[in-house]
Amino acid sequence: MRTLLVAFLILVLIPFISSAQSNFTLKEKVQKAHQSFIDAILSEDYNLVDQLLADDVTLGFPDGDFSPKQEYVNALKNGTLFYDSSSNQSSNIRIYGNTGVVNGKGDLVFRYRDEKGEWFKMLEHLSFTAVYVMDNNKVKMVAWQSNRPITDTIVKVTK
Repeated sequence: MRTLLVAFLILVLIPFISSAQSNFTLKEKVQKAHQSFIDAILSEDYNLVDQLLADDVTLGFPDGDFSPKQEYVNALKNGTLFYDSSSNQSSNIRIYGNTGVVNGKGDLVFRYRDEKGEWFKMLEHLSFTAVYVMDNNKVKMVAWQSNRPITDTIVKVTK
């Protein structure tokens, strides 16, 4: 009787244990993918950036603009957008099924060239949300939205 009870408990608990382990594993994968995205934009590994972004991702920026994946990756590859540094002040990852949501705050320094060909440098104090999903055993970013306080300033530079 005791053996039957133990076997029953094991069969009942296994799905819960494996579910907790898979969530933990996905959380680790999301954390790694998010760090890889930041590292890739800083090290100019734009092929990795391309791999980490879902084909239909839309990136929302503090100025209200939205950029589809190809437009964003092209700006990185053709040198009209360049990241200098990033610092993470805080972040939190939550898992919902096969989706990971990363909320955080940090500083980002980047340069960009406007339509007139003039270079600007920006230090942003960002709050952001990045959404990742598991797709064919790969974690991909499917959405990015960031905002900043109005106190940030843009400085014209000579690249």
